[in-house]
Amino acid sequence: MNHPLWPVVREAARRTVRLENLAIYADEQFGDSINQLSNKISDHIPQRTNFPEHVVSEASTIQVFEKIEGFNKLIIQIGMIEPNIDVCWVQMTKETGFSAVIESCLQLLDAGYPGCIGCDDSIQEGRWDERKFRNSLGKISK
Repeated sequence: MNHPLWPVVREAARRTVRLENLAIYADEQFGDSINQLSNKISDHIPQRTNFPEHVVSEASTIQVFEKIEGFNKLIIQIGMIEPNIDVCWVQMTKETGFSAVIESCLQLLDAGYPGCIGCDDSIQEGRWDERKFRNSLGKISK
């Protein structure tokens, strides 16, 4: 929790747990972790019918898309390539970043997140501001 990228890892986890119709583009090696996450979501949010879908990709990043009305919107990217500012960027290696996000997802689910309908964002943490976060790290170029 003292790592400077902890806030963005937590935000990526919140999005992954809260949003439905997700497709995670990742190497085959991440399939078991994605399946474990889907099972955990099913256990903790029984009313949920859609779970993260694993799409095998050998790209240099892991990308999480939200499927909205037939379109895929990139919402999370894990890796060392900077995406557009509207994407939650976990600037770590794929392996380290994905492991951190999955661990955070499991912790959130164990803690009862997302909780109630309409409780999208924590009052304590406020709404996520990707630009502000990247600026705080001095790592914004787009």
